[in-house]
Amino acid sequence: MSLAWLPSLLAIAALAVSIVALLKVRALEFAPEVLAGDVILPRASRLGGDIKLLLPMQFTNAGASDGIVEWVALRLTLDGQIDRSILFSPIAEVDMQRFIQAKRRLDAENTIEPFTAFALEGRRSLAKFILFDLADRGRREPLALRPGRYAFEVFIKSTAGRGPKLQTTFEHALEQKQIDDYRNDGTVYLINYHITLPAARRELADVEWLPGSTGRSVRARPS
Repeated sequence: MSLAWLPSLLAIAALAVSIVALLKVRALEFAPEVLAGDVILPRASRLGGDIKLLLPMQFTNAGASDGIVEWVALRLTLDGQIDRSILFSPIAEVDMQRFIQAKRRLDAENTIEPFTAFALEGRRSLAKFILFDLADRGRREPLALRPGRYAFEVFIKSTAGRGPKLQTTFEHALEQKQIDDYRNDGTVYLINYHITLPAARRELADVEWLPGSTGRSVRARPS
């Protein structure tokens, strides 16, 4: 009987063993993931006129090992102008229940500063409400809202790798009415109804933090 097929069979078996080993390693490692899609523009009256972005975010560890999320960043691009993209960094974590009790204004009672690295256990999810500000404030002009298509990219740096990693992207259209609402001291919500944040919304099951709507389009509501 010819054994010409034996090298191919051994190669296939070796490949199968390698794939199984790789899957086992990935299952045991720290594998952070981020789910995001909603953006809140808090009332401007107590922010000194500078625009900050509040994002509900759900961090999930798909691996079995614990790890640290060291850094989170947000890159904003308006109307596809990549050469003019703006980088935002986290400055605080927001207590959403107190934020709502304060009529959706940011103050010392509902913001925890500064934003710091945090642990994420294996196979666990963690909801955070993160406030972002310009990363290079002082070296560039503050963000000026105008109608257009806003693209958001969320990056994280963790103990799972040496450098930052792009985790998710999403877009929102901002209309002049929404900008007017914000300038009139209203809190504006940009909601992606195609994305759910189960851990975040379980935390706030008894608190209305999203605009009451059954629609699927991006909407905004002033407070």
